[in-house]
Amino acid sequence: MDIDSKLMEEFQQGNKESFEKLIVKHRASALTFAKKIIKDPHLGEDMVQESFADLYVYRDRFNTNYSFKTYLFTIIRNKCIDYIRKNKGLIFEEIHKSANYTVEEEILSKEQNSIIFNKINQMKEDYKVALYLFEYENLSYSEIANIMSKNLGQVKILIYRARKKLQKLLKGEV
Repeated sequence: MDIDSKLMEEFQQGNKESFEKLIVKHRASALTFAKKIIKDPHLGEDMVQESFADLYVYRDRFNTNYSFKTYLFTIIRNKCIDYIRKNKGLIFEEIHKSANYTVEEEILSKEQNSIIFNKINQMKEDYKVALYLFEYENLSYSEIANIMSKNLGQVKILIYRARKKLQKLLKGEV
């Protein structure tokens, strides 16, 4: 049993400090994930807070067969999709990872990232989510399958097609 599952089990038995530890550990990646789907930092924050609140209230639903992060991201994804359905639209936010670049390299990198993320925004929702979870959250195919309520084969196909679609969209752009 991993540390997160152990913390969640302790929380289910009444240890509220264990839940706080889970929040501290996963809050940043949860916010990043929600913001990628919602494209609004404030709404992303709301989605994450609501997800943690649901997790708190419905703690008995947690299944130790899944990782905590997979379970949490599934809740966040569902909340975001519900919001999007009510408010129409999904936009993939640009991620910028800072590094030690020269000014010219930094500008070129931002321009290339902008082009890439604009192209990603043109893709289907499933492609965006699968690509994000795989490339930026470094989740396994099986974790992505759990989050997206798909089987392993479907996820592999989604990621493959998303990469091919992105490659096609980027041809001549970058």
